[in-house]
Amino acid sequence: MRPQSAEAIIEIARSAFVTLDADGRVLEWNSRATEVFGYSRQDALGSELAELIVPERYRQRHRAGLQQACSGAGTDAPRLTVEALRRDGSELPVEVSITVVRDGDETVFHAWIEDVSERTQLLRELEAQLRGRDPGFGEILDALAEAVTIRDPHHHILYANRAAVESMGFASLEEMQRRPPHSIFADYIVQDEHGEELTMDAIPSVRLLAGEPAEPLVMRTINRTTGELRWQLLKSAPLHDEDGNAVAAVTIIEDITRERIAELRDRFLARATETLMSSLDYEETLRNVAWLAVPEVADWCAVELVDERGARQRVAVAHRDPAKLELAERLRAFEPEELDPNRGVGRILRTGTSELYQDVPDDALVAAACDDEHLRLLRSLGFRSVLLVPLRARGRTFGVMTLVTAESLRRFADADREFAEQVAGRAAVAVDNALLATARRHTAETLQRSLLPDVVPELNGWSVATFYRAARAVEEIEVGGDFFDFYETDDAWIVLLGDVTGKGVEAAALTSLVRHGTRFLSKYERSPSRILVRLNEALSEQPGLLLCTAVCVRLEREEAVIASAGHPAPLVVRDDGRVREIGTAGPILGAWTGKLPAERAVPVASDETLLLYTDGVIDTLGEEERFGAERLKRLLAAHAGRPPEGLLASLEAELDRFQVGAQADDTAALALRPAPVTAGTDPCATHPPSPSRTLRVS
Repeated sequence: MRPQSAEAIIEIARSAFVTLDADGRVLEWNSRATEVFGYSRQDALGSELAELIVPERYRQRHRAGLQQACSGAGTDAPRLTVEALRRDGSELPVEVSITVVRDGDETVFHAWIEDVSERTQLLRELEAQLRGRDPGFGEILDALAEAVTIRDPHHHILYANRAAVESMGFASLEEMQRRPPHSIFADYIVQDEHGEELTMDAIPSVRLLAGEPAEPLVMRTINRTTGELRWQLLKSAPLHDEDGNAVAAVTIIEDITRERIAELRDRFLARATETLMSSLDYEETLRNVAWLAVPEVADWCAVELVDERGARQRVAVAHRDPAKLELAERLRAFEPEELDPNRGVGRILRTGTSELYQDVPDDALVAAACDDEHLRLLRSLGFRSVLLVPLRARGRTFGVMTLVTAESLRRFADADREFAEQVAGRAAVAVDNALLATARRHTAETLQRSLLPDVVPELNGWSVATFYRAARAVEEIEVGGDFFDFYETDDAWIVLLGDVTGKGVEAAALTSLVRHGTRFLSKYERSPSRILVRLNEALSEQPGLLLCTAVCVRLEREEAVIASAGHPAPLVVRDDGRVREIGTAGPILGAWTGKLPAERAVPVASDETLLLYTDGVIDTLGEEERFGAERLKRLLAAHAGRPPEGLLASLEAELDRFQVGAQADDTAALALRPAPVTAGTDPCATHPPSPSRTLRVS
């Protein structure tokens, strides 16, 4: 900027502008200074300022201050409100801002001086009104828990009650008045209730004095120095003079921190609990909870689990800035393979007790760093506070949740630790339940597999396919009651498909009894009906009522000898689409006495397929009805001629399409089709089975 431009700006300024040399003599004096103090520019230039406008009682202090500044000990003074002297000897209140400029050995002082007589008069009138009422309105305001401030149109604080002064960290109203409101505002990170940044112009009192409507405002503040978090509700109203002009605005500041934090924490716990209960995939749910915590609870959230061997598994690291997440990945390279039981995460795992670090000094980072690069990365995170909270359930600590504040400048307190422990406690229970469910599921799957043949053997003269899937309880597999098995005899194969009552261990024990009983009986009995009779006797001898439906088939060349004990009737589907039902139903195993169940020899041609199935197929629930036997027959007719594997694949696909909701019952089906006889092969000969096929369990 050219000197002429600067001089022009100074000359038209609304505030008085004065420049002094090191001796306090006037070097510059603008027109506004002449208006305020009564001295012309010619009179002022070269005169000592102390003799012109400083009251005699302040002159010694004024001169000492100049000398101190010239010696280099002084700095720019803050904005001060002091009394000044006019040429006529009268005094007036002024607000002074001083800048010290040093150029080599020379020191120059620039001062902007504002006449605040009007504001001071308004303040005096206000003070008189506040103090002049009986028992004393000012004393009543000072007794309020809510902060009360009064601001003039020039953004100066005219009045603040005791709660306002203390909440902003000042010792007195006078000390507060020395700081411009914009400067006080800059001491805080200020956001609305949705986390959006607020400026001074959004404050209700500022809006009112600018002639704009001002609704009550909820704002969230964090003190940049102390890290203290507060929620406040601001309500403002204008004060008018006799002519109805707004001369000030009064603001009541209600501290709603406790209520708002309690509300937000309750809401967070509800969301976190819902998330934790939404799935038995504990890794996914922990990741979701970590992301819920950012940035509402902390700037960073990390979750680590440790297994019985002490191996670390970092499940989640959450931060809303992707660049910070990349930084976290780089820091992982510095993590030790083995945790130190006397520091950090290792100590939390050993003690099971949470730890709060309200401040993270640099020497703590130096002590934690492996090398200079590690230290540089740690410093770049900008730690403010850290919370380490154990994930603990049933007396065992198996993980740690780490919460960190950084760029938000928040400082954690004991209340934050208590809340974090609640979150971690719920997360730990969810993880523990998920691990138990996983273990139960693994046990159930293992037990379920033990109830079915390990492999489907190659049946001499027959092509065979199997379909099985267990019922699911929520996301866990229950050990079901459906089963099947194949037993080789000297001249044929025995096929058994059954469904025991109940679920769980009891059903598994009953299934095992029937399967292994049939294996033993098939070595001595050729008749399917007699095998069922012996099974019935075995069940009847057991304590309690043990029930089982079953269909037993002896496979011979293009013939199946079938006996049934309360089981759904087998179906034979021809390649031309015709389907016939083999009605051999007999009494259920474990519940009959008397004659043998009926036994039928059913021819099965090479262009036909025999289907055995459990009631889980026809009882599959759709939107309005069950799948049913007739729909099954139509499906078989539509896919007639397909090989056994293709036929069961079509059945499985149709059940998936038809089914609504979780699968309520086990489902099993066997498709058996006579294999073509090759030339020179004796259809009645027996031979070792071909390599077995692994059984697929859906």
